Amino acid sequence: MITKSFCEVFIKNYSTTVRIAIALDLMKRYGLSQFQVAKLTKLPQPLINYVIQGRRKIRGLEKILNNTEMYKVIREFSDELMQGKSIEMCEICMRIRPHIKIQIP
Repeated sequence: MITKSFCEVFIKNYSTTVRIAIALDLMKRYGLSQFQVAKLTKLPQPLINYVIQGRRKIRGLEKILNNTEMYKVIREFSDELMQGKSIEMCEICMRIRPHIKIQIP
């Protein structure tokens, strides 16, 4: 049997969650619009709007926002985006990995 790698599971379960967390941080700290953060995070703007309005719940979002260490990583990536840097999901995964527990099927 071939099992899934940590990266596969992370992308499936946390990719959108991390992007939303970064988008919310960018809006909160830098005053960016939903449209601007949608372009930076490669998320649909309506999804960001639904999350803000409470019409859409994102699994694991509260866990990231309420975990001091994970939120610190999110803030650092937000800062890098505002400096014009390009970030790969692998970088995010490697930095957040120690702070989450994923059961690999």
